[in-house]
Amino acid sequence: MRTAHVFLCLAFMAGMASADQFVESVNGVCPENQPVSFLATIGFTPTGGNFNAGTGTATVTFTIENTSGVFPFQSPALGNPVLTGIFFNVPPGTGVGLSGMSILAGSSIVSTGAVVNGVPVPPGCTTLVADQPTTWYHLEGSTATGEYGIFTNGLTTLEGVKAGLVDPQVYVACAAQGDVFSPLVVAGVVRFTLNLTGLRRSLDSAADFTTICTLRPEPSDASWLAGKFQATGTNGEESCFIAEPCTLVPVTAWIWGDVKNLYR
Repeated sequence: MRTAHVFLCLAFMAGMASADQFVESVNGVCPENQPVSFLATIGFTPTGGNFNAGTGTATVTFTIENTSGVFPFQSPALGNPVLTGIFFNVPPGTGVGLSGMSILAGSSIVSTGAVVNGVPVPPGCTTLVADQPTTWYHLEGSTATGEYGIFTNGLTTLEGVKAGLVDPQVYVACAAQGDVFSPLVVAGVVRFTLNLTGLRRSLDSAADFTTICTLRPEPSDASWLAGKFQATGTNGEESCFIAEPCTLVPVTAWIWGDVKNLYR
């Protein structure tokens, strides 16, 4: 359920594009009754085109933090949840391109000695003093998320659990506070930058993402934002999806359009 909900409008000088942000906290429970959550800050900046004609363009940022809390060392070991993907929807006909990815300053990169996309990441822990571009993630197309339906897009780790996000509190001054079952994690915040094209009025602000739903047989279960957690549970053997319900429900469960008046 939604626990944080903030909508901010930032107006720039006359003649320049306006930008807005929408902040959402997504919460759920993984197997073994392990609570998990993440915080998503969505930034939306129109960059051109005509939204009334379906040719609008925009830059969108997703800034993501794992907020699941800390599961301390114990026996048997309980894995601290690793967030390996987030999933969202755009209207039909929308073009989506990934233009940048950064691990934000203050985040810690913790490796036991891993190789990602053929590049070694030596053992150790580094806390960033500045934002660092990365290639550890990628943009996916249509993605099924089990009970939460099919999302049009996802931003996920390139190689499974490697480079997933843990709650920043799991590593304090690079000292682990609990078990983490992954050879490489980011204890901090990652920002993804997307370029969207072919936009209509159905998606002309950050808050509009909340009304674009997954395809579901039951309208009441339709969702607009989801996350995948891995390495949860005893010895890190479990995983799960959590999702945020749509603020508007499609009139027909398996048909959703690109204009707001298709929703009630």
